Amino acid sequence: MRRMRFQYPLYGTEVLVEAEPEGEGRLLVRMQIPGRMAPVRIGYVTGAKRVWVAESGDSLSIHRTKSAKAACYLLASWARRQPNIAPYFSGREN
Repeated sequence: MRRMRFQYPLYGTEVLVEAEPEGEGRLLVRMQIPGRMAPVRIGYVTGAKRVWVAESGDSLSIHRTKSAKAACYLLASWARRQPNIAPYFSGREN
């Protein structure tokens, strides 16, 4: 697998999501907000071609998607609601 990089507008904030290989068939996903938040690990994606699975944080929720880009977006949306990341979206970071 190769490293992937996506940029999304997420709730009015531009985020950068990077997925890099970690083991066979699995990608570690990190999200950052350029200039505001350093890269933070948000989960894993696994898959190939048209079947991808997103595994988020501490929960055991697993979501199927049709692309790696969609799986990474799903993880970024989930991460945005986490208490340690949410302040960066409201503009109230310390």
